[in-house]
Amino acid sequence: MKRSALFRRTFSFVRPYWHILALSIVLSLLIVVFETVSLWVIATLADTLFSINKGAPSAPMINVGSLNAVLKQWVHQLTQAGTPQGTLARVCLIFGASFLLKNSLTYINSLIISSLNLRVIQDIRNAVYRHVLMLPVSYYDRNKSGAILSIILNDVGRLNFAMTNTITKSFAEPIRLITFWTLLFVISTKLTLVVFLIYPVLILLITRIGKSVRRRSKRTLENLGGLTSVLHETVNCVRAVKMFNMNEAEATKFKTENRRFIRNSFRSTRTSAITSPLTEVLGLMVAVSLLWIGGTQVLAGKGMTAEDFIRYLTLLIFSYQPLKALAGINNATQAGLAAAERVVSVLDTPAEDYDVQGKITQPPFTKDISFNNVSFTYPGTTDEVLHDVSFSVKKGTVVALVGSSGAGKSTILDLLPRFYEVSKGTVTVDGTDVTGMSLVGLRSLFGIVAQETILFNDTVFNNISYGVKDATMDAARDAARAANALEFIDKLPKGFETLIGERGVMLSGGQCQRLSIARALLRNPPILILDEATSSLDTESERLVQAAIDNLIQNRTVVVVAHRLSTVRNADTILVLDKGQIVERGTHDQLMALGSRYKYFHDLQFSTKARGEVA
Repeated sequence: MKRSALFRRTFSFVRPYWHILALSIVLSLLIVVFETVSLWVIATLADTLFSINKGAPSAPMINVGSLNAVLKQWVHQLTQAGTPQGTLARVCLIFGASFLLKNSLTYINSLIISSLNLRVIQDIRNAVYRHVLMLPVSYYDRNKSGAILSIILNDVGRLNFAMTNTITKSFAEPIRLITFWTLLFVISTKLTLVVFLIYPVLILLITRIGKSVRRRSKRTLENLGGLTSVLHETVNCVRAVKMFNMNEAEATKFKTENRRFIRNSFRSTRTSAITSPLTEVLGLMVAVSLLWIGGTQVLAGKGMTAEDFIRYLTLLIFSYQPLKALAGINNATQAGLAAAERVVSVLDTPAEDYDVQGKITQPPFTKDISFNNVSFTYPGTTDEVLHDVSFSVKKGTVVALVGSSGAGKSTILDLLPRFYEVSKGTVTVDGTDVTGMSLVGLRSLFGIVAQETILFNDTVFNNISYGVKDATMDAARDAARAANALEFIDKLPKGFETLIGERGVMLSGGQCQRLSIARALLRNPPILILDEATSSLDTESERLVQAAIDNLIQNRTVVVVAHRLSTVRNADTILVLDKGQIVERGTHDQLMALGSRYKYFHDLQFSTKARGEVA
C-alpha cells in the first residue's frame, strides 16, 4: 500500500479527537514563540555584558536587513533600564520567563498528546480485534494464531510508539525549523544560503535511511510474528512437548526464531541510529566553517556585529535540533508504517457479511435443511472436498454422517452455519437459500457439541451461559442437571462460580464435554450439531455423556458425526461419505442389509472390539 494511503488510514483514527490535536498545535506554536524569544535575547545578554557603550542599545548596522534592525530595536527598548545592572536584570527576567513558559507548555503538551495517542491506539486495537472476530473461519485456517496475536499486540504497539514520537513533533518541529530559518535569513541572507547548500544532502540521506528502516522494520515484525507463533504453539501443546521429550527441540526452534528476530532488530536499530550522529557531524562542519568565516569578519569590523553573529550562531546551532528531530520522526514514521501496513492488511481483509439489510434476520425452521447439489473446494486449493452432495435433514429427525477421515463430514458441518460458502449448489432452510439470511440469525438456529470442547478461562456458570443473554442460575442448574454435570459441579470448591482454567484444564474430558452439552441445552437451539462428541472419552465418561446427549437430542433436529457407529445406530438417516460423495444412505438395518461400505465400517469396528474383549 502507498505511503499516502497508509497515512490516511492511520490518521483517520485521529479525526474524532481533532479538538485535542488543535489544542496541541496551538500549544506547539506558543512553545516555538517562547523558545525563539529566549534564544533571541541570549545575544542581547551578550551585548549587554560586553558592549563598550553599556546601558545603551546597539544601533542596527546599515547592511543588516530592516526587519532585523526593527527586531533588535524593539528588544533593546524592551530590555533597557538605564543602568547595565537594570538592563541585565530585565534580560535575565525575559530569558527566564520565556524559558520557563516554554518548558511548562512542553510538559502540558506532552500530557495532551499522550492522552490523544493512548485513545487513538485504544481505538485501533479495538477496531482490529473486532474486525478479526468478524473474519471468516478460512482466515484463521490460513494464518497462524501467533501471527494474528502478534499483529494485535506487537504491531499495534509499534504503531503506538511511532505515533508517540511523531504526532507532537510532526507539528512542532517544522514550525521551529521554519522559524529559525526565517530568522537566519533575516540576520544574514548570504550566510544562510551557504548553509542551505548542505540541506539537500541531509534530506537525501534521511530519505534513504528512512526507506531502509521501513523495510527492515517490516521484516522484524514478521520475525516477531513467527516468534510469537512458536511460543503460542508450545505453550498450548506443552503436554505433548513433555510427553515426547521435545523440550530441547522446541527450545532450539525458539532459539532459532529469536536469533533471527534479534539479528533483524539490530540491523533496523543500526540503520536508524546513524541518522542523529550523521546530522550532527554535517551540522558541526557547517557551524565551524561559518564560525571561522563570520568570526573573521567580526574581528575585522566587517559584516555582522558581534551581537548579530552570536544570535546567528545560536539560532543556527538550535536549528539542527528540529532537523535531527525530523530525521528521527522519519525513522519512527517508517517503522510505524511497516506496522501500519500489516495492521491495515488485517482491516482490509473482507469480513463476513453480518449486514441484515434486505436479509432474513431470524429464519424460520419448520420443514427441513437441504443440501442441493453442493460442491466445495477450499480457498487456495483445486481439489473438490465435496462433489454434488444432496440430502435433507427434516425437522425433528437425526441424520448421521459416517465415513473415513477426509471423506467430507466436517466440511458439511462447516457449511451449515456458513463458516465457509459453498462453491456450487445451495444450502437451504425451509427452501430459502442461506446466503439470503443474516449470519447472526442463521447461526442462532444451531448449537454445537464438538470433540474438542470449547471452554473459556472463566467460571462454570459463565461457560454454561455463554451466548445466552440474561441467563439465570436456575436455568443453568437445570441445564447442568440434564447434562449429568450438576453432581460434579456442586463438588467444586465454589460450585458454579469456580474458575475452570484455560480450555477447562481443571476438569476431566468427560466433565468438559458435559459442560458443553449443558451450554447447548441452555441455548436450546432448533438444530444441534454433534461432532465426534464422545470419541475421546473413556467408557464411564462416554456413558454419562451419551446419557446427556440423549436428553439433549429429544425433540430436536440433529446432525451427528461419529466414528463410533454405536452412537448412530438409532439415527433416522445415516449418510455414508467417501471421497466427498454420498455413496450410501438409509437406516442402520438397511445399510447392514446392503452389505457394502457401512457394513465394512461396522464389521471392522466391532470385530476389532470383539478381539480386544477376548484378549
